Amino acid sequence: MSLSVNGSSAAGTPEEQYRSATAAHGRTVDALERTISKLETGRLVSFVVGAVLGLLRNDLGIPPAIPTLLAAALLTFFLVLVVRHRRLRVRHRRAHAAHTLARAGLMRLSRDWSGLHVALDEFGYRDPLLDRAAGAVEGHPYVMDLDVFGPASVRALMGPTPSVTGSETLGRWLSAPAPIDVVQQRQAAVGALAVDPGGREELTIEALLVDRVGTSEWRAFLSWLHRPALFAPPSTDGAGPRTLPTWAAPFARVASPVTAGLFLAWAFSIAPLWSWGAPLAIQAVLAWRWGGALTEYFEPGSAKSPGLRRHHPLFAAWESYGAEEPAVRALQARLTGESGLRASTEIRLLERLLDWADGRASMIHAAGGAALLWDVPLAAALERWRDRVRDHVLDWFEALGELEALSALGTLAHDHPEWCFPELRTGTAGLEAEGLGHPLLSDDERRTSDVRLDPPGRFLLVTGSNMSGKSTLLRSLGLAAVMGQAGSVICATRAEMSSLRTFTSMRIHDSLTGGVSLFMAELLRLKALVDAADEGGDQSALLYLIDEVLQGTNSEERRVAARRIVRHLLASNAIGAVTTHDLALHEDPTLDPASTKVHFRETVSEEGEEVLTFDYKLRPGLATSRNALKLLRIVGLDTGDGE
Repeated sequence: MSLSVNGSSAAGTPEEQYRSATAAHGRTVDALERTISKLETGRLVSFVVGAVLGLLRNDLGIPPAIPTLLAAALLTFFLVLVVRHRRLRVRHRRAHAAHTLARAGLMRLSRDWSGLHVALDEFGYRDPLLDRAAGAVEGHPYVMDLDVFGPASVRALMGPTPSVTGSETLGRWLSAPAPIDVVQQRQAAVGALAVDPGGREELTIEALLVDRVGTSEWRAFLSWLHRPALFAPPSTDGAGPRTLPTWAAPFARVASPVTAGLFLAWAFSIAPLWSWGAPLAIQAVLAWRWGGALTEYFEPGSAKSPGLRRHHPLFAAWESYGAEEPAVRALQARLTGESGLRASTEIRLLERLLDWADGRASMIHAAGGAALLWDVPLAAALERWRDRVRDHVLDWFEALGELEALSALGTLAHDHPEWCFPELRTGTAGLEAEGLGHPLLSDDERRTSDVRLDPPGRFLLVTGSNMSGKSTLLRSLGLAAVMGQAGSVICATRAEMSSLRTFTSMRIHDSLTGGVSLFMAELLRLKALVDAADEGGDQSALLYLIDEVLQGTNSEERRVAARRIVRHLLASNAIGAVTTHDLALHEDPTLDPASTKVHFRETVSEEGEEVLTFDYKLRPGLATSRNALKLLRIVGLDTGDGE
């Protein structure tokens, strides 16, 4: 029996919740902006008046003590306003994030793709899976044909995953099916998160507030995390990164305070100049010699590469999230760890160390910090941090990525409570769905069907005229399999499926630069599909979805080739559906009894101007109508030559 997402901790439909939240957060943002504007004016006035009173205290014709006290009070008030302003800016940023999330929810529900990306762009959110290039995964079994990634895609329907590992994790889940037990664990976690929109909102706000970390920056950090130790003998072949001698850290810890103490002694005429000048010169020489190695060491975490700054509140939010679902609690446990190390605490310490590292670009550091070897103890502290957490950091971020991916799927389940989790079963390959629709269509546009794919040895033959809904049906089937095996709800009221590997042949293009014709491109795609079906072994069955076999050649050869390909698939451990305009395909004595025939039809209005309409309703049997010539007349290309 399929699981359904029912209920919510907030009243009303998802659309009503988002509209209410948009209005409420919008009012909060406006109120905070007005207050911040008043504070900024108050800061300016209090500072200017206080400064003027302090400067002219002797020229006002009153006792100087009075303007001095007033100036002190105004400047104190100025400092109070500065602190208050900073706190309000933090509240404003959080309110802005909440307002952005609510607006994005409305855009997802209405399938307003451009509005969705504008809303997220205003907050600086960039998910590589939403880029146009994300769908162009050359050779992938289905992501291009099914619009899994890209601006108007299944990924865009889901909640944000602001961390770099969150995006990567969700991308992996949508790119390959998971084992049944893993899917069931995800379903339970997604269902629990779906009915807690307030909790997900708070967690996503924290994620939006972190500094963006690009993939290249993340790779640079991982490289730094596993680079050889900084304090070590140089490599014999000189190929590794530059190092510092093992005595550098203890020397710097002693030399810097001693030099500073001798400087103070000289300042009070207790010690001669050379007593601090000589060690300072030695330290300056060492700083010059070690500077290259230190710069190379600090670079991945410097201001040029933000690394992991400001992530500690996000880890802390997930650590304290009141989850009851075992799958979520298990991921939370990975953030605290049996070793006693806590992700939020350790990432906060890293943030502080990297903030100190950024100080290397300051004038104070240039004036004396480098010569006093301040960088060496800092590098030693980072080395101790690396040694302590190196084996845990990647696991923390992987757990964070899985939690964000589950939250994104939970957002989709919350937005569509009428959709269901498919029941996954073992045994004979198959897929059956009631009320199946295409998830990228809005509720007003979507038409649903009850569909069943027969076990291996049979296939679904879908016929119908142009634009009647054949390709949309295939994509609906493919997305049900892909989304369902990622742990997501699917666009159906009930569904059951076995473990399936999806492979599509739908959007085939020729390549001028690659010297590949349309026919050759179709052949290569079908060859890859057939090879995937033949792999067999312990792998799950293949789900093939073929839209118009071999359009790039003449009718007779197409029939022969299509029959051979379908017969081959019927002989393998595969299930699937094939669309065609060629009604002769079923006449093959092997294919006819092996096919379950369904079709779509159109209606032509003969009253006045000819109008072609579709009801997108799936019906049993073969299609008997054609509409190519009707479409020719409708668009004004009927030459009237009698042919």
